[in-house]
Amino acid sequence: MRKLPLFTATLLSAAILTACGKDSAGNDPVASGQSPDRPAAASTQQSDGNAVSRADGPELTAEYAKWRKQQIADVDYSISVALDNEGETFTGTVVADTTLAQVPDQPLTIDFTGGNVEKVTVGGKEIPFDYNDYFISIAPERLQAGENSIAITYNHPYSTDGSGLHRFQDPEDGNVYLYTHFEPYKANRFFPHFDQPDLKARYTVQVKAPADWQVVTTAREDKVENTADGHRLWHFPQTKKFSSYIFPLHAGPYEVWEDDANGIPLRLMARQTLAPNVKPEDWFTFTRQSFDFFQDYYGIDYPFGKYDQVIVPDFTIGAMENVAAVTFNEAYVSRGEKTQAERQRLANVIAHEMAHMWFGDLVTMDWWNGLWLKESFATYMAYLALAENSEFDDVWENFYLRTKQWAYDSDELVTTHPIELPVANTAEAFSNFDGITYGKGGSVLKQLPFYLGKEEFQQGVSNYLNEYAYDNATLQDFMGSLGKAADKDLGDWTRAWLYQPGVNTLSASFQCENDRITGLTLEQTAPDEYPVLRDQRIQLGIYRMQDGTMSRVEAIPVTYSGASTRVEAAEGLPCPQILNPNDEDWGYVKVELDPQSVGQLSQHINAIESPFTRLMLWQNLYGSVLSGKMPLGEWISFALENAAAEQDINVIRAISGHLASARDYLHRLDIPREERDQQLAAIEDFAWEQLNDAPAGSDEQKTWLGTFTRVAHTEAALDNARKLLDGELAIDGLTIDQDKRWQLIVLLNRHLHGNYEALVKSELERDNTDRARNSAITAEAIRPTEDTKQRWLDNILGQRDQYKLSQIKAATGALFPAEQLEIFDRLSQRVLGAVPGVNAEADTLYNKAFAQVFPILCNEAGAEKYRRALDSNPGLMPTLKKVIMNRQQQSQRCIAMKF
Repeated sequence: MRKLPLFTATLLSAAILTACGKDSAGNDPVASGQSPDRPAAASTQQSDGNAVSRADGPELTAEYAKWRKQQIADVDYSISVALDNEGETFTGTVVADTTLAQVPDQPLTIDFTGGNVEKVTVGGKEIPFDYNDYFISIAPERLQAGENSIAITYNHPYSTDGSGLHRFQDPEDGNVYLYTHFEPYKANRFFPHFDQPDLKARYTVQVKAPADWQVVTTAREDKVENTADGHRLWHFPQTKKFSSYIFPLHAGPYEVWEDDANGIPLRLMARQTLAPNVKPEDWFTFTRQSFDFFQDYYGIDYPFGKYDQVIVPDFTIGAMENVAAVTFNEAYVSRGEKTQAERQRLANVIAHEMAHMWFGDLVTMDWWNGLWLKESFATYMAYLALAENSEFDDVWENFYLRTKQWAYDSDELVTTHPIELPVANTAEAFSNFDGITYGKGGSVLKQLPFYLGKEEFQQGVSNYLNEYAYDNATLQDFMGSLGKAADKDLGDWTRAWLYQPGVNTLSASFQCENDRITGLTLEQTAPDEYPVLRDQRIQLGIYRMQDGTMSRVEAIPVTYSGASTRVEAAEGLPCPQILNPNDEDWGYVKVELDPQSVGQLSQHINAIESPFTRLMLWQNLYGSVLSGKMPLGEWISFALENAAAEQDINVIRAISGHLASARDYLHRLDIPREERDQQLAAIEDFAWEQLNDAPAGSDEQKTWLGTFTRVAHTEAALDNARKLLDGELAIDGLTIDQDKRWQLIVLLNRHLHGNYEALVKSELERDNTDRARNSAITAEAIRPTEDTKQRWLDNILGQRDQYKLSQIKAATGALFPAEQLEIFDRLSQRVLGAVPGVNAEADTLYNKAFAQVFPILCNEAGAEKYRRALDSNPGLMPTLKKVIMNRQQQSQRCIAMKF
């Protein structure tokens, strides 16, 4: 799943190597006030023997899940639900055919959050039960060793936060659409069951729904009957065995397109009002290409028969790998022409979710400490599939620009963590959807084929999937399969890369005589907090000027280890003018260029022949700014002098993004106003010039428009934006589609330019879509007035029940942009004072949405505010705590930046 994502901590290696979960100690649970026929309320203490009782709370702990797995030998579910297009709740019955290895010596709990339990039967006999809004408890005397048929009749509200069974009503035509999203611990918001990944089950499903609805789950329906009340009853046969967090049920009057991938039936679905913007030919092309690659690479046919892809509204993440019924965020549908980068992003997410059908769905981690493995693997495999079997020839450049930078940024934060780490409960699992789990893990896996050999890595993956199909597996299982295939002990490698956080830095020094290298040494350093040195295989690139072009004249593969590695293979080769120590991005390591290379770079960056190398070197320069080694003003001057000559779209995307980031730091840093205004105007003018000079209709043109809408601020630039919106001004080849119209409207509202308020109202009259309504909220929340901020804080904090989560996120992400930090300073007491109340909601999604309000503050007073917020709220949920910790650190780093 592509989620965007969080966790805190510095973890010692010894602690990481222990079993998942936390030890607990204390008194036996007390069942005060319970009748003999009712099971005891669970507590946080460990009970006698090996039993682990359960706290009254929204999380499932690793400790309790492990105990429950020991009790339950097998389970399968029959689910029957009734859905409609009018009510706020749905009803259902689930029968859990459960085989107990033994009768537990304490109540057995069944996860079910936020619903109403009408009846519980065991073996057809109704029994008493306890329900605390989080789980149902069944007394042990109601159960028997061996087979138990547990039936539960229930109802539950539809959700509006993108989890559980989410309900969306289209504002354009009134149609209602439903979809499920369960990872990591939301399946129990749909039906009562044992909601942990190592209790895999088969599912038999029956759904009553309105007659014009489509109903989708893992299996194709084998019968649909009309009912007397004008509905239809859908029957789905039993599925294969898989974990409940990837069980799907989607329903509504979806538009359906059909295709085929070498005998695998394909369907694509979207709501009817979005359907005219969907390009099914792209979706099906990328899907077929991915199937061709994965079935060949894994050596295993697709295991789940059919493959549906459903584009859904209000989605909180990018996509989700539900078995044979994948969901995608509607953001992947553009109301205009996509750039090639956007098309590649769509192809990538399609491949990512498909990779999960084998790695994650067929073979699944046994607990959430293994989340990274399936996500890292799908991240790497998606890029590999595109590189090997797609129309795109710049796949690894995109990996470097997007995934690798996300990983580096995350790994240098105080909240970095090992790739493999203990996860005490499901709340912590949610916080780990981050740049370490996806980006760093994917980058480390990308290194392994270089380290082990491509064929050995592929064979190890295939062996792993074959051995553990339809089962659960661990990191040790995976690394064992790879090591066996490569005939290599990966113990040290695993400990260094997967159980230790932090990113290392690599530098090179060399000596030359007669224009030939006489000595070349690689130096590896580690951060003080995580002083581990690693082995890694990289490629050195030697670049020299030849006929006006800086070309690579030698590429040297080398495996380095320890603090210093002498590269004997370099001796006698041409002396570098530029030496790139991680050429073509084989390794996961930050690079510190030698002084000569930096000097040559400043003179010849546009002469470098390889676009990938230029991309890496531009990125290296801006990284020097953020680390305080290069003054921001110096970088801006360099960029404005050199960027106009760049023609590669990926390098342009990097530079344009850095210029927008530099604009934000100009507002954050304590700079004389005149200098700030000059630099801001220079960036704005440059973006406008590049927009007008770009080839008509090109991706370059679209990229610079996006940058312009982020950096425009003067009256002249804002008036140009208004004219583009009104059609008074046209740029050859640039189409201002509906999504771009909202970009311009948000810009004008951000600076209170022109008739900004009326623009929002009039645009909503012509565009009454859900996407438009969220854009209108963003346009309102971003206005630089204190009254606006107070009103939206009232909505976010006091009236959240009147807004969907997607609407809250549209507001929180816009409240305090960099140029409005003075307003945040005046309101910071209210914002930070709201932290305890938000935390008390115990809602991970709401916590994460609220955390978007916190900006980077570039002064000691601001960093101190975040420190006090952490000190005064020691019991913060992981998602909220992580963001505040990061903002404190990022604020301190900003203070250290130079101008």
